[in-house]
Amino acid sequence: MERSISSRIKKLFFWTYTLSVLVVLFSTWLFLELMEDTMMRMDKQSEIEHLLSRHDTDQVIHIKSALLTLTYLPTHTSEIENLPIIFRNLSIPYEGEVEFLDKEYMVIIDKVPGGTFFLAKDQSLFGQYEEIMLGVLSALVVIAILLGYGLSILISRMVSSPVTQLTKDIQSIDNLTCLPETYKDAELNRISACFNAFLSKIDALIKRERSLITMASHELRTPVAVILGAAEVIEHRQQLQADDKKTLQRIISSAEIMSDNIKALLTIVRQTKDTSAHEPFSLLAIAKEVTTSIVEATPDAQERIEIQSLKGEILIEADSSIVRILLSNLINNGLNHNEGKVIVVISDRFIEVWDQAEKPADKLDRALVSDAKESHGLGLYIVTLICEQLEWTFTLEHTPTRGTYARILFQAPNKD
Repeated sequence: MERSISSRIKKLFFWTYTLSVLVVLFSTWLFLELMEDTMMRMDKQSEIEHLLSRHDTDQVIHIKSALLTLTYLPTHTSEIENLPIIFRNLSIPYEGEVEFLDKEYMVIIDKVPGGTFFLAKDQSLFGQYEEIMLGVLSALVVIAILLGYGLSILISRMVSSPVTQLTKDIQSIDNLTCLPETYKDAELNRISACFNAFLSKIDALIKRERSLITMASHELRTPVAVILGAAEVIEHRQQLQADDKKTLQRIISSAEIMSDNIKALLTIVRQTKDTSAHEPFSLLAIAKEVTTSIVEATPDAQERIEIQSLKGEILIEADSSIVRILLSNLINNGLNHNEGKVIVVISDRFIEVWDQAEKPADKLDRALVSDAKESHGLGLYIVTLICEQLEWTFTLEHTPTRGTYARILFQAPNKD
């Protein structure tokens, strides 16, 4: 499951901040408890010292105030008769809190030289202060957590903002333009520089490939034109036998297909996507023209090609010349890799060319079709490039029941 950098930073900061706040507050609570224990021991020591210095330790001593009850019993004195109720039934020594008459007392009982020291200190007021302090600490915890959540959102946005901007800049790249190297963060500038170097390499490879295709196409046009011209001259002489005429017609047909492929490659390399001059044309008519041309070159193919139109006349807007080449390559590919029928299905959204080959034509699968450089057949390679040029979708699949089919998805113009 994908997670954004912003979300990860927000969670990391929030939980780190919350844990730090809880650790600080817990440490504060432990410090207060330790301080309370220290104050209790200091009070105990000061009271004992005060008692021993101011009073006669051979007699029973009772001191009582609003918050303090202090009793001293010499060793020879009976506890039951002289001991206040709050101290009774408590062990000696004893230190702890005791509830008495709906109040909380801190009780300290300890042995001192010559007797036993009993101290009870009212903790009600201190308890109220403690509750107030705990309430304040709880409120601080809530405020700190809310503040930490807000800070985590702010910091995550601040940290991820440069990366988000870099992503937007990459998405807005068109025609291999370079990324800016003026970011505030040095790391992003280094990423941008590396990305620009990568784009430069890709641009150089594309230019080299286009140049190679252009030069190869121009170099091939001359010999193909010579072949076609010579074949037509021989045909016009009408001095050939029937079998020789058939062979010559196959030479002419192959040369014409090669010439069309060269023209298609040149058109694709130029990447002329200006559709303003394109007029709607009938896809069914183009398919019939391609079929007629194939049958003239190979009469045996007449019984093998079947055209089915699911929506009647289908009008589309595109370069009719390269669509004609596309259909010619698909049909010829099916004929060359199949001894049975080749069925051309035309709809208002797709074109399908079915054949009865046991394996996909040219041994292509969907992964190879998606990567034109991996294609083994020039015909399907050109089909792939044409579909990319027209922004159509080309898939090639094989089914056990109906054989291999090539599908081209497109969007026909709306009929107003």
